[in-house]
Amino acid sequence: MTEPLPNEALKDFLNTVRTGEVRTGRVVRVDDREALVELDGFSGPGQALGRIPGGDLTRKAVGHPSEAVSVGQRLTFEVTAVDGEQQYVWASASACEDPALRAFLLGLRRGATHRGRVQSVHGFGVFVNLDGEPDHEGTTGFIRGPELSWRRIDHPADAVTAGQQVIGEIIGVDTRRGQVQLSLKALQEDPLVPFADRAGTVMAGQVTKLVPFGAFVRIADGVEGLVHTTEFLDEPVEDPGRIVSEGDEITVRIVEVDLVRRRVTLSARNLP
Repeated sequence: MTEPLPNEALKDFLNTVRTGEVRTGRVVRVDDREALVELDGFSGPGQALGRIPGGDLTRKAVGHPSEAVSVGQRLTFEVTAVDGEQQYVWASASACEDPALRAFLLGLRRGATHRGRVQSVHGFGVFVNLDGEPDHEGTTGFIRGPELSWRRIDHPADAVTAGQQVIGEIIGVDTRRGQVQLSLKALQEDPLVPFADRAGTVMAGQVTKLVPFGAFVRIADGVEGLVHTTEFLDEPVEDPGRIVSEGDEITVRIVEVDLVRRRVTLSARNLP
């Protein structure tokens, strides 16, 4: 029987490697961007190599990959992708850096709810200490600004405060970063749904923002719609600021509610 060519043997081996599984190997090279590891378990000619980007070597702050690993060092890592064409795997050592944290993360499920305490609030989002998370540096939970509320908020501090107990829906689990993405909004009633069949309704609203093409008007808490420049008067309005100002209370008619695109179209023309 003819012995398989090196690339055929490697191809067969890579076909057994699955994204998300944990593998081990030895570091064979470290450069400015990444570390190369030789995967254990390959018995064919040549090497089965894994590439670990610098940002996936450790969660600790390091200036160069050589500060995290060295040639000859053995590593445990998670397979993040398999490149069959180039015949190597992408991997993350940071995903396996803290076994207790990894076990905690793998025990979570997207769509489930989880409690935690707000640790800090920033302009880009909120960090949360999750109930049951193991002791480790940093926090495990994170809530992006748009996932805090259906309401328009200027800053995450308008929705939550440090020390507050929260419960959110798990929308993502990232073993590489050791982070769980939460959504508070997912557990709140969508304020747009009650307006789905209210096209034609005339009601009062408050102008919240002027833009070159019209004005946004809040018709309920968490529900804003656009009055286009063509929907103020019978003739187009070049500058909506000459008709209304931010904070004004005006009467509008609901023209359309698009739940998919989350858009409300309003008109201030020809109202009784």
